[in-house]
Amino acid sequence: MWFDHVTWSISDSAVAAARASLLLGVFACLPRYSSLPAIGPDDILTPLPVQHMDVRGLDIAYVDSGGEGPALVFIHGLSSYMGFWEYQIPYFAKDFRVLALDLPGYGASGRPDASYHPPWFADVVDDWLGGLGIPSATVIGHSMGGQIAMTLALAHPARVARLVLSAPAGFERFGPGEARWMREFWTETRALEAREDELRVTFSTMVFNRMDQGTERLLEERVRIQQHAAFAATSVAVSRSIAGMLDHPVLDQLPELDVPTLIVFGTDDHMIPNPVFTGGTTLRVAERGRDAIPGANLVMIPGAGHTVHHDAPDQFNDALSNFLRMVR
Repeated sequence: MWFDHVTWSISDSAVAAARASLLLGVFACLPRYSSLPAIGPDDILTPLPVQHMDVRGLDIAYVDSGGEGPALVFIHGLSSYMGFWEYQIPYFAKDFRVLALDLPGYGASGRPDASYHPPWFADVVDDWLGGLGIPSATVIGHSMGGQIAMTLALAHPARVARLVLSAPAGFERFGPGEARWMREFWTETRALEAREDELRVTFSTMVFNRMDQGTERLLEERVRIQQHAAFAATSVAVSRSIAGMLDHPVLDQLPELDVPTLIVFGTDDHMIPNPVFTGGTTLRVAERGRDAIPGANLVMIPGAGHTVHHDAPDQFNDALSNFLRMVR
C-alpha cells in the first residue's frame, strides 16, 4: 500500500490535479492532527492487547486471541500495521485463534537495519509462527502483505494451510525503467516528507473508498507518529520494502503454489493496477493472478477500494467465512 506520498503523474493528470486541488480546499476545514503531540508506536490502537516476541533478534509485536480454534494469521500492507485489520480480528476471534503482527519496521515492532524484502519478511513470519508453536495456519495478507504471504507459501509451504490475498501486490509486472523510477522516487526520507493535507488526499482518493471513524483514526495516527523519532526508521523500511517487492517478484512463481487460495479485490481499487505504469482494470489484474494460481477463487467486491477489507468489512468477512467453510 504505497500511500505516504503518491505522485499524480497519470494520463489524465490535469483532471487528477484539479480534483486534488479541490479536495485540499475542502480538507482545510477538517481536523488538523499535525498540531497535536506526537505519538509513539506503543500508542497506536490495536484490536487486542499487544504481546512481544524475540524473533531472530528482532522485537516482534503481535496480538493473539488464543483459544483452540484453527489459526488465522493476518499480515498488513506497506506503511500500515495490524490495526488495519480492526474489522476482522474481533470478528474471527469468536471461532478461530486469530493472530496478527506488526512486520519489522512498522507499528510497535523493532526497526532493524535490514533488507525488508519479501523473502526476509517471510522468514521472519515463519520463525514467529514456529516460536508460537503453530505448525500451519490460514495466512491472510493485504497488498504488500499479500506478496509476503505468497512468498511464505512458496518458501515454507508446510506453514500455509490456506492462502487469502486481499488486494495483493505481486500480480503486476514492471519493466526495468519503471522499477528504477519507483526506487528513485521512494527515497528513504520520502515518507517523512508527506504533509497532512497530502496524506488526507491520498487516504481518501487512493487508499480507502470509505472514510469513516476508523479511517479517520488511522489518518490521525499516521500524521502524529510521523513526528516521533521512531518514524525515521519506518521511512527507511518503506523505501526498502518497495525496492524489495520490485527485486523479488512472485508472478512467474504463482503456478507453483499448491494451497487453497482466495483472492479478494474491490472493483474500485485506485492503486492496483498501478495508475502510472500499468493501466487497465483491477479485474484484469485480479484475473491474471487467479489464472496463475492453480484452483484459486476470486471475489470482486463492488465499490470497495484498495483496502477492501476496511472499505467493505461485512462483504470481505463473508467471503473469507465462506472460503473457510468450503476449504477444510
